[in-house]
Amino acid sequence: MNPTGIPGVDELIGGLPRGELVIVAGGPGTGKTMFSAGFLYWGAVKYGEKGLYVSLAEDHDTFIRNMKRVSYDFRELEDRGLFHFIDALTVMETGIAELLETIIEEASSFGAQRLVIDSLSALAQGMREPRELRVFLHTLLSRIMRGLGCTTILIEEVPVGETRIGYGFEEFVASAVIVLEKDMIDNRFIRRMRIEKLRGLPIRSKMACYTLGAGFIAFPPYKTPVLESPRTPDPIPDPPGRYSSGLKDLDEALGGYPKGSTILLEIDAMVTRDQYRVLIWPHSANFLRNKRPIITVPGIGSSPKDLEAFYESYALPEDERKLARHFLAVEAVNRHSPANIIAYDPKDGAVSLIEKIESTAEELMKTVGSPPLIVISMDSLEFNYELEDVLKMVSRIAAWTRRNNALSLLADKSSYPELTRKISSIASIHLKLTRRHGCLLLYGIKPMIHLHAVKIETGKGYYETRLIPIT
Repeated sequence: MNPTGIPGVDELIGGLPRGELVIVAGGPGTGKTMFSAGFLYWGAVKYGEKGLYVSLAEDHDTFIRNMKRVSYDFRELEDRGLFHFIDALTVMETGIAELLETIIEEASSFGAQRLVIDSLSALAQGMREPRELRVFLHTLLSRIMRGLGCTTILIEEVPVGETRIGYGFEEFVASAVIVLEKDMIDNRFIRRMRIEKLRGLPIRSKMACYTLGAGFIAFPPYKTPVLESPRTPDPIPDPPGRYSSGLKDLDEALGGYPKGSTILLEIDAMVTRDQYRVLIWPHSANFLRNKRPIITVPGIGSSPKDLEAFYESYALPEDERKLARHFLAVEAVNRHSPANIIAYDPKDGAVSLIEKIESTAEELMKTVGSPPLIVISMDSLEFNYELEDVLKMVSRIAAWTRRNNALSLLADKSSYPELTRKISSIASIHLKLTRRHGCLLLYGIKPMIHLHAVKIETGKGYYETRLIPIT
């Protein structure tokens, strides 16, 4: 296998068959050129492999300029002797046979290990009959790919509204076929790649989301990485006059949370608790890191072990843990539970719990000198109380939060769509977390924010939740 080097792609498919033909197909604007250029760029940067780009779509200077916008510096690779560009529009004027010989000669003399031809669709327009295209492909296969061991990407345009790829025979010759597509989620634009064929190898994941904002980046099925000994993250400062979410990318998208806000995080049914924690936990950890108190009502079935997992994930010191109060159902609490856990009995009713939360919040505010973050997993309320009572509880929490310039975060698993709709009308900000093709996706309903892929990075020695725009 020939690793592509493209971020996320090799985790998805393990690389491309070395010395074979690969078709990258898609409609206009799906990122075919970006994927193919990324194959050459990262092949040179990471593996020192020489790349040749044959273009019937744009000239050399336009290609170099467009790629530099996404930080693919092909000019530098040219200077290092790792990249060569052929303006095939000029060569095509003398005929297909001459173009083929030019590609073969250049690939051989340059020692190309990776080749991109952009595109088969443009090439076919210069041919008189389909037989010429077959001859062209078989000659490429025998003399360049297998003769030189050069992995070749052939770009193909899929006309708008069409699903069939190309001319009906090239995909049978190819060892791999990758289709790039655009789609919509809740009126928001998404990109997905589909692995149609990977000859002789199992396909780990047939579909994945991707983005083009900083070059081609694919998002394999989400997995939370494991850190043996996480270090404590630095606190993220608040934007002026607002609260930080604990996620730098979300702060940038929203400008931070206005003080006194209630945030609704709507969570799709297909998203697991371990997955949505990567958005909720940073809120709490950053409040504690900034020496501010938090109050939580964890999800149904939570135990002191779940709370300890939160503290350990962010290596939070003891003095910050003392700023937290956690409400757990009485059956989950015993005499060995930490002092910052408060037991509540659902049988005492909704009013009893909300009064305990409010009095605890006021006590913390007096002691610490700043208003708390209140985090409530709505399934705990929905399981234990009537929905009408749940709505009254949310209204009281929102009112208390607004009066005291605090912050509330409601994590709602969308068990009751009508209740979610009513809570949204109370909330200041409404975010939604969903999952497609294994990728976690976050977007804003109020205000409207485009899709972002959720990714965990550990390069700094701690868990950092990143949001990558789907562009």
